[in-house]
Amino acid sequence: MSDKLKRALALVVAAVITFVLMSVPTWAQAWAVDGSDEGDNLINTQQMPDNSFLYDTSIYDLVNGDASLDSTTVQVVGEVVGDAVNDTGTEYAWITLSSQDASREGTISVRIKESDLDLIDVYGGYDSTGTTLQVQGEFHIACTEHEGSQDIHATTVKALKAGSITHDVLNLNDFIPGIVLCGVGVVLMGAYYYLRERRR
Repeated sequence: MSDKLKRALALVVAAVITFVLMSVPTWAQAWAVDGSDEGDNLINTQQMPDNSFLYDTSIYDLVNGDASLDSTTVQVVGEVVGDAVNDTGTEYAWITLSSQDASREGTISVRIKESDLDLIDVYGGYDSTGTTLQVQGEFHIACTEHEGSQDIHATTVKALKAGSITHDVLNLNDFIPGIVLCGVGVVLMGAYYYLRERRR
C-alpha cells in the first residue's frame, strides 16, 4: 500500500471519528431548557431557589450580617446564657446563645425543641459558664412569626462542651488593706479628739 493511499485512509478515518463525536449530544445539549429532550437532566426554569446550602458562620457575623443571610440555613457555635423560656402552646423553647470570642461579641435567640433542653447542663451567668452548643437552623433577620425578632429556628442541636460553675473562694488576704485603713482612720479620729480636748 502506497504512502498516498495510507494518508488518504487516515484522513477518512479521522473524518469519520470527528463526525461521530460531533453528532453525539453534549451534556449541555441534554439539559434542554424547553424540556424537548427526554431524560432526567431537564432544567426547570420555574424552580425556586432553596436554602439547603449550609453557612458555617459566627454569632457576631449573624448579628451584624446583611440581608443575604436571611432565610438561609446556618450553623453557629455558642455558649448558652440566661434561662430557657418555653414557647407557650408549642413543643419548643427559646434559649440565648452567646459568642465565645471576646473580640467579636454578640448574642442571638434560638428556638429549639423542648427535648433538646436536656443537652444543657449549665446556663451561663455571673458565676458559671454555660454549655457550648452547635446549632443548625434557619436564620431570620426579622422573623415574621415572632414579632420581627432576629432569631434562628434550630433543626439540629449538639452539645460540644459541658458547662461549669465557678465557686468564689473567700480569701482573707483581700480584706487586709481595708482593715488597715479602718485602723488608721480610728487612730486619726482618736488623735483628733485628744488634741481637741487638750486645747480646752
